[in-house]
Amino acid sequence: MPDTLPESWQIFIDHYPQFTKTHRKLATMEWFQTGGWSAFIGYYHAGIYMQVYKHNWFNYSLDGVHFETGLGAENLTAKTLQLDLHVGHRNLFDREKFNEFTIPRMAEVTQDWDNVVRFSKTNLSDRLSLNIRFTKTGFAKQVATAFQQLSTLAPIIDEGIAHL
Repeated sequence: MPDTLPESWQIFIDHYPQFTKTHRKLATMEWFQTGGWSAFIGYYHAGIYMQVYKHNWFNYSLDGVHFETGLGAENLTAKTLQLDLHVGHRNLFDREKFNEFTIPRMAEVTQDWDNVVRFSKTNLSDRLSLNIRFTKTGFAKQVATAFQQLSTLAPIIDEGIAHL
């Protein structure tokens, strides 16, 4: 058995406290407290990730609708994170109809956001991505603020799910 951990596990271990601090920060925010939100922190092949989602977004298997960010070696070097909106659950609902209903409305809301780096009108799963810069001391606040920005899309997502 090797004496050293793979880099991805070391990143997970080293940055788990920052992600739990982010979770605690989210838990103090009014939109998170009153909106039926949850968060999950886990390991993935590059390091550590976090999903933020509402109880009615079919994310109980972590493959539903959720906002997600992941931290790996490249992120640490660049000091940037990408936060994504994922629309999973291929078999649970018609994603094409969901997208038809939600995409125009999301595009309108996000058109003035400075940090949106990608907004896809055609990809069934990955809706949009935004980048944020982070510092070690400001990580929790910076990431929680970015999730708060994404949370403004929640009414559109809720209505899209209800519409189906």
